[in-house]
Amino acid sequence: MQIPEFSKEQSALLARFLAEQKDALSLAQTHGYLFAVICAPEPLDVHQWLEQVVPGCDGQMDEQVLFAFMALYQQISEHVFETGYSLPVSLQFNSAQQPYLDMQECQHWSQGFMLGAQGYIAKLLAAPQLASELKEALETAQQSLCFFKLDSVDIASIANQHGLTEGLLCQQQYEVMNEFAAGFAELIEAVAVNSQLYNDEGWG
Repeated sequence: MQIPEFSKEQSALLARFLAEQKDALSLAQTHGYLFAVICAPEPLDVHQWLEQVVPGCDGQMDEQVLFAFMALYQQISEHVFETGYSLPVSLQFNSAQQPYLDMQECQHWSQGFMLGAQGYIAKLLAAPQLASELKEALETAQQSLCFFKLDSVDIASIANQHGLTEGLLCQQQYEVMNEFAAGFAELIEAVAVNSQLYNDEGWG
């Protein structure tokens, strides 16, 4: 089945749909979660990831909404493996006096990413065969991609330790996070093969 390109209209449709569902992820959380799922060494089928995004809703979903989810999944997959991935969320800056206004989108992306990645990252990090440099690289990537899960008190403390404003720290972390996101699928592939928990057959 040919899935049309994910559109702004579909993005708005999903944002409305998710906001109306009990216990559903936000759209930004869904972006982070699907990114993690797409990079995973063990793929999930559509029913498995939909159940995480919209608990209990599979089977009662309007066709347009389902197609929008499928188009979003395909778009993220194409960005990860073909055209290059960049974060679909941003920090909302205000002024020099008020360096950032809102980092909720980034918080939500990190929350969704952690939901999708924590299981397989823990499994890979626990592999006895994993080379120490790859373990360190994966731990660093995880910390970066989950940075915005930290609460404002922790962010303020880190900024103070480094002599930075919170806004400048968040901007720096956002840029580093984008770099880690761009190469995360390749890192997971290298780690998965090196861990000897997986072989390299089937890697795209």
